[in-house]
Amino acid sequence: MLDIKILGNRIKELRKQRGVTQNAFAEALHVSFQAVSNWERGIAPPELENLIHIAAYFGVLVDDLLRPQNDDLFLGIDGGGTKTEFVLVSADGYVQKRLVKSGCNPNDIGYSKMVSLILDGIGGVLKEYQSIKSIFCGIAGISTSDYAKRLYDELKKHYPQINIQIKNDSFNLFALEESADMAVISGTGSVVFVKDGNSYQRLGGWGYLLDTAGSAYDIGRDAIREALREEDMREKPSLMRAILCKKLNTSTVWEHIHIIYNEGKPYIAGLASTVLEAYRQGDEKAKQIIDRNARALAELLNAGVRLYGANPIAIASGGLFEHYGEILRSHIEKYSSVALLVNDLPPVYGACKQACLSVSCELSDKHSDNFRKTYGGKSQCV
Repeated sequence: MLDIKILGNRIKELRKQRGVTQNAFAEALHVSFQAVSNWERGIAPPELENLIHIAAYFGVLVDDLLRPQNDDLFLGIDGGGTKTEFVLVSADGYVQKRLVKSGCNPNDIGYSKMVSLILDGIGGVLKEYQSIKSIFCGIAGISTSDYAKRLYDELKKHYPQINIQIKNDSFNLFALEESADMAVISGTGSVVFVKDGNSYQRLGGWGYLLDTAGSAYDIGRDAIREALREEDMREKPSLMRAILCKKLNTSTVWEHIHIIYNEGKPYIAGLASTVLEAYRQGDEKAKQIIDRNARALAELLNAGVRLYGANPIAIASGGLFEHYGEILRSHIEKYSSVALLVNDLPPVYGACKQACLSVSCELSDKHSDNFRKTYGGKSQCV
């Protein structure tokens, strides 16, 4: 039997999460303001045709509008070098709130800025939700020094009643693909993590000052170096340099060098796209750069199998795999027999899953499907 109060509350909840006024919602559905008001107050239910339109507007199923909501909420955080994602989910996997902020790797921005960013993000999510069961933070670079313990202590000061866990970002990935013994991340930075009994071993991931290949930063830096060598007339002109100069809106890379130094690591990592563009157009230098960086990742994966007896399956993540996975995988496969899996769910889902499991919340078979259906529609970048 239809409970119009539950339906009304659900419509109101979804509308507020979307940040839409009743007037704007009414206009989008081509109904009157009074009709929306009556729906939300449980005075009169929408007709079936409108119910279908409402579900489509919010990106949910009609059944999701009619069922009572589980009050238990869980916050997953996936922090990398470029972005930090905060996603609040219900026990059955429905996304309630999503917030995206800049990167939070403490080795890049410093511990204090990381804490400020994490607290600001959590606060931004929880301002509409006063109580949640748990928080799981999977953050790149957090294993360095005593950052994890210090961040845990800081979060507990603000949220003493909430279960909190803080791990490196590989935990998010392993939660996505339980069959994988390894996780390879190639984004702004690069690293491989290997399961070793009940612990995880790191291979690579030394940071941009010491790592030499395998990340977007390395590829972008290689492009700059090659272009500068050409401008020194030590190398023949290449298509890659022309594409790089166009990206930088300059006639020479050298005259842009002060901006490159001032903008730093994320800016240089962003230039990796010029190498991939040149690669697709057949530039030989771009092919050499991609091959060299892919080979470095393959060596880390091979070491994981050799040193720790890892199952030769790795889940792959990071911006390079997300946007250029086919190219990167084709070169890695030349040097390694490790099978690379790219999950269709984002790493932050792994964090949400870990948040649920940390308080023994049983996940339904539809948990991941519910996440997929509602993940894209509640994004806010700040």
